Amino acid sequence: MIAKLVAPKLAHASRIRIKARLTGMNGGIDLEDENMVTPAERSTYGLYYVGQNIFYILLMTYLTVFFTDVGIPAATVAIIALVVKMWDAVNDPIFGGIVDNIKLKGGKFLPWIRISVFAIPLATIFLFAIPIELSLGAKIAWATIGYILWDTAYTLCDVPIFGIVGSMTSNVRERIDLVSLGRVAALMASLLIALLIPTIRKQLGGWLPTTVALSFVAAITMAPICFAAKERVPDNSPGKVSMREMFSFVLGNKYMLFIFGAYILFGATHIGSGLGLYSARYLFGQERMQSIMTMAKLVPMIIVSAATPALARKIDKYWLYFWSFVIIVPLHLIWFFAGYSNVTVYLFMIVLTSIPAGFIMTLSFMFTPDCAEYGLYKTGISATGLSYSIQTFSTKLNQALMTAIGAFMLFLMGFVEGERAVQVSSFANNLFSATTLFPIVGSLLAIPLLYRYRLRDKYVQALIKCNDGEVSREDTEKELEGRI
Repeated sequence: MIAKLVAPKLAHASRIRIKARLTGMNGGIDLEDENMVTPAERSTYGLYYVGQNIFYILLMTYLTVFFTDVGIPAATVAIIALVVKMWDAVNDPIFGGIVDNIKLKGGKFLPWIRISVFAIPLATIFLFAIPIELSLGAKIAWATIGYILWDTAYTLCDVPIFGIVGSMTSNVRERIDLVSLGRVAALMASLLIALLIPTIRKQLGGWLPTTVALSFVAAITMAPICFAAKERVPDNSPGKVSMREMFSFVLGNKYMLFIFGAYILFGATHIGSGLGLYSARYLFGQERMQSIMTMAKLVPMIIVSAATPALARKIDKYWLYFWSFVIIVPLHLIWFFAGYSNVTVYLFMIVLTSIPAGFIMTLSFMFTPDCAEYGLYKTGISATGLSYSIQTFSTKLNQALMTAIGAFMLFLMGFVEGERAVQVSSFANNLFSATTLFPIVGSLLAIPLLYRYRLRDKYVQALIKCNDGEVSREDTEKELEGRI
């Protein structure tokens, strides 16, 4: 009987091995760090993101190009992307609920990560294996089915790899460091893909051999975490979460809707990421220019991502996030008026606009645990998997909307499909205008949403203390009254 009474307290104690102390609502947070993550776990966690984002960037950057290269019209590509996202709108929340409700042998998140090491490479190879000699109808069917399979396979990894951070450590700073490490690794993978594909695609014999080679490399980098990671933080969720509770959790979590609404607007309107190879081909006349453009974009983003944890310790991450959206507007206006006739100026503007974009890409994923704590506090429902499924849905919706909007803009510009097709004379100017002006629209729509976000780091720490039972709800409500 004594063991039964003591065990829950011991589990709770192990969950909060980091002792957090709130020094005051107008002061900072004093944290006594206790490292829980081993060096092997840190390195393999970063390596996983290299592999995962080889797949993600391959699709985000080159899927539209591949589809149009094999003869699928741009307008049809836009429709395919939207159809897939209709499925995605269903499968992400469902999978988030599965993660919360089904306890597999080997942990809450690790079993799904292990499955993804095989599922994503196979789905990616299938998607890029469309034979060019097929009829248009067969190509469209293959593309749609392949994209749905890839999207489903990617769902298997995206929720668990973010969610496992909370299972590996209860140290708040270690969590921030791991998320930042993942962002840096993801950007390094982006740089790798951007440099390799324009160089090796023709040497290897086309899209399919290139995809097979990249999938092999990516799978190797994703595998080590399956053996190194340990889910050491006890899962204190009360049990199964019903569909009704899932809806209540999401609809009652206004801050989650604000943050991810802004993030979706950011990603969906940065159509230049998906049209980069078109810009290299038709603005500058050579595909290899894509590598230089991507280096100008990703190098500052990598530096920003690496510096973000240190900055987030001194400045509330919300303000870094908010002002990054604001500064995008004047920078893209300057870029538009500067034009693209001067290559040096064009590349310099890529560098400048990539700095706020780097903060947004890194910080977006640091708000998910905060929103999960707020959701638990407001609704009493513990739904970590669901929270991360909303995050992954937002990421994939970004990619799909960016693909759809970009492809639809190609259609409006009169784009002619086919790798060696000749475009109308106005195409280059229209392409440049769209890629520089659309991000302004996204930022202007996102800023009002972010302005309403009230969760600051010091308030989140108070929610954590309440949710962990260290402080009563009455005291927490009194402390936070009028602030959230």
